[in-house]
Amino acid sequence: MSSPRRLEVREDPDINLYNQILIPLYGADIVDSVVQYGLSLAETYDAALHVLSIQDEERAEVESDQVTTQEEWNAAAEIEPVVEQAHTLGLNVIPAVDSGHPPSVIRQYAEENDIDLLVHQKPKQTRLARVLRRDVSSRIIQTAPLPVLTTPDRSPFNPVGSSATSQFTDVLVPTNGYDEASVAFKHGLQIAKRHDATLHGLLVVDEQSYSSRPGFTWEEVTDSWEQRGTRLLEDITEKAATLDVPIRTTLSYGQPQQEILEYTEVNDIDLVTMGTRGLTGIRRLLLGSVAAQVVEEADCPVLTINRRTAELKKHPYTFLRKANQNRMSRLC
Repeated sequence: MSSPRRLEVREDPDINLYNQILIPLYGADIVDSVVQYGLSLAETYDAALHVLSIQDEERAEVESDQVTTQEEWNAAAEIEPVVEQAHTLGLNVIPAVDSGHPPSVIRQYAEENDIDLLVHQKPKQTRLARVLRRDVSSRIIQTAPLPVLTTPDRSPFNPVGSSATSQFTDVLVPTNGYDEASVAFKHGLQIAKRHDATLHGLLVVDEQSYSSRPGFTWEEVTDSWEQRGTRLLEDITEKAATLDVPIRTTLSYGQPQQEILEYTEVNDIDLVTMGTRGLTGIRRLLLGSVAAQVVEEADCPVLTINRRTAELKKHPYTFLRKANQNRMSRLC
């Protein structure tokens, strides 16, 4: 049995990073930028575009055949404009309709159809609602075992169907050396190569890290981080050079989320690619999530790779066994 294709990110200039792209549509307000980014990326990567309309969970539980049929017609009508746009661009589009709790439906669909990239809309509820996992968008971003591109409420700079390869010109990859950040860097590197973009590597020395290193002076802590950060930035510079991707690296000090957001604004970044620990519930409230805050506040798309995705890349068979065991337990 081979490992899942969507997680194989090699440093190869000819690799097609995304072959299957999914746009899930659900809820009352469908942001047009989600569709436009999905179409543009499918055109750029010559990918199959899956458009999944998910019926409202509560309405889907109504037993009336008439209501169920009406919901199905509404879902099909929601997909039709996207399908027409995709056909106009000559894309291979795969429409689908399902019902249930969106995070579960999306995860199952992604696994069954070998989805490489999920294009999703930015969460709209309050931060507290997201922390308490009451926001569906946030749960999908945190838990989906594949890369998730969260789009702002604006369309791509370049119209779909015209020079899509120039959609991204400056790609920022914040790094800290952890597995999810390393996988995110490889995605950012390949995207920069495909779009002829400049890659920006950023490592932030967290000023709060001093409190987590008792017995060390601030100078000793910063010196340690500077040495580690310099090595990491030199490493990604070498990797970018192998693909002839122009790169700028920066080591800064402060709170990571603030430094990342400021860097995107000052340097006109149009895509951030970063790892996320995928924290939920009370752990996220206590520990915070840099990626979640960047997704929430950034004015550009943010591609996130969570810890489960990174671990799945390293240990595919272990996770496949766990998935099979969970599936069998549900059947028993």
